[in-house]
Amino acid sequence: MRKYYHFETAFRTLKDELKIFLQENNIYYKLCGCPGCWNFEILCNNDEFVKVDLWITNNTIIEFRAV
Repeated sequence: MRKYYHFETAFRTLKDELKIFLQENNIYYKLCGCPGCWNFEILCNNDEFVKVDLWITNNTIIEFRAV
């Protein structure tokens, strides 16, 4: 089962690095910019979630929550 996860970052370099990570792992995402931050919406299954969660934890994302 796939779920959407949302988080945001204020760091442009993390946005670019995360986009590459998601593309390399064939994980669907949607990116929305807003003043001062970037909002990601990621559609992934539980196995992909573990990979994404680990990447996020290791790269200081400001906020991450399951919806």
